[in-house]
Amino acid sequence: MDRSASQIIKDKLLALMVLRVVLALVFLGVGSWFQLRDYYYAAPLYYPIYMMVITIGLLTIVYGLLHKRCRRVVQFAYLQISIDLLLITAAIFITGGTESYFSILYFISVIGSSMMLGRRGGFYAAFVSSVLFAVLMNLDFYRLLPQQFKVFSYSTEAATWSFVMTTIATHAIGLFTVAYLTGRYVEKAMRMEKRLEEREVDLGRLETLNKTVVENIPAGIMTIDKEGRITSFNRAATSITGYELREVYLQSVYELFPSLLTARPWPVADVSRPEKIVKTKDGRDICLGFTVSFGAAGEATNIIIFQDLTELKSMEEQLRRDDRLKALGELSASIAHEVRNPLASISGSIQMLSQDMDFDGDKKQLMEIVLKETDRLNRLITDFLLFARPASTSEKAFIDIADVISETVKVFSNSPQAKGIEIDARLDQGLFVEADVRQLSQVFWNLFINAAIAMDGKGALTIRAVAELDGSGGISAQAVKDKGELVRVVVADTGVGIAKGDLGKIFDPFFSTRDGGTGMGLALVHRMIEEHGGVIDVSSNSGEGTRFTVTMPRVNFEASHRETGT
Repeated sequence: MDRSASQIIKDKLLALMVLRVVLALVFLGVGSWFQLRDYYYAAPLYYPIYMMVITIGLLTIVYGLLHKRCRRVVQFAYLQISIDLLLITAAIFITGGTESYFSILYFISVIGSSMMLGRRGGFYAAFVSSVLFAVLMNLDFYRLLPQQFKVFSYSTEAATWSFVMTTIATHAIGLFTVAYLTGRYVEKAMRMEKRLEEREVDLGRLETLNKTVVENIPAGIMTIDKEGRITSFNRAATSITGYELREVYLQSVYELFPSLLTARPWPVADVSRPEKIVKTKDGRDICLGFTVSFGAAGEATNIIIFQDLTELKSMEEQLRRDDRLKALGELSASIAHEVRNPLASISGSIQMLSQDMDFDGDKKQLMEIVLKETDRLNRLITDFLLFARPASTSEKAFIDIADVISETVKVFSNSPQAKGIEIDARLDQGLFVEADVRQLSQVFWNLFINAAIAMDGKGALTIRAVAELDGSGGISAQAVKDKGELVRVVVADTGVGIAKGDLGKIFDPFFSTRDGGTGMGLALVHRMIEEHGGVIDVSSNSGEGTRFTVTMPRVNFEASHRETGT
């Protein structure tokens, strides 16, 4: 028998102990009082009643001591039932024998046995009760038992044989009928209880499965009550917003995410997927696409399912920017070739005129301005061509990006632009990439110069170069064309920063936020990094500095050399 069934029988045995004492006191106390009042044929010997009460009390104490120690619970139950039936038989004898009213105790014992041990236990009690009652009736009829132990005698006339046999037969039929009906009822109740338990187990499993699905679904899910308070928050919601469930539980969604739900009733059917900018716990602005649906009343009046679209929006912007820059690059190449030849003729003609003719005063100054602006225009066209021309495969080589950055930092630190700027460069070694050294040096030079201009001779320039696994660095890493390990370079300054409205345009040709700028520096940087299979991201707030992140695919230098045989 399993542990749970054994414990159930033990609990029922404990209840039987209490019931035994109560019935003994009620039937032998109150019953005796009624019989003494109504009948005058009462013997003066009351010791059998006292002995019955004492015996029941002692047995209850013994049962209580054995209750926790007993391991064979079923056998222990049958033992108690047998002793109870013997006590009932004795009680029937001392309260009148063939004329006693206490034979009803047999029926109570049969019902209790059926409820405790099922139909088998009920039939056992009915059989033993019938045998004991038949033996008692016959022994009492023939006066083979000591009549002095009878406390009550109801009639002066002896019972007839037919009365005794009829009483025995009716009791036997009644006891077995009660055993059958009670056993059937108990077994049916047990089957229903088992089904309910199985159903509860199934419901528990479904609840666990539902909770597991909700917790592991990649979309954020939160439920709110009719007051707009958050009542649940799954794991994805925590990952997206940074808030734990204990931090948002019963908090108003209007206060925590004021821009998410701005009006009631909320757009459930009219807008299939609205998008809003909300702030995370650490203050970042993220774009959420969400839907609101009706739930059950109470704690889940409405269900909000949302996803972080920040990466998707950034990648979409990246693609739009790439398309725009490619179109501008092709246009720039055509214009540059058409303009460069006449510009060379103009520059050569002005130089010959300045040599052949002696200009002085304002005329000489005008000639110098023409030559200076011609040179500036020529440099701009050169940048155009560099912007439009992809890196040649023959010019690429396997290089350690840390070496390229170190050399560029050394040149920059000795330039006038670096005066007053504290440079902190920490570069991991062995970060090999396939790139054009000249173009890669130009990328970092442009980034350093931009940082110096933004800091205006006072601030700190931080440079980091590390390796990381694909996808671990967020948007940039996921956008890199080649898969595998990546090289991440961060260039951060403490300058004036970039306004949010300008962040999406800084890589566009001709866009510049400073006077005298051509707007081609960062456009060239973006194009070069793109041609090398990498991406460049920027994050900045006005007055808080700027952070450029360059991500490129890393190559295995030794494996690449084995493949090429060099």
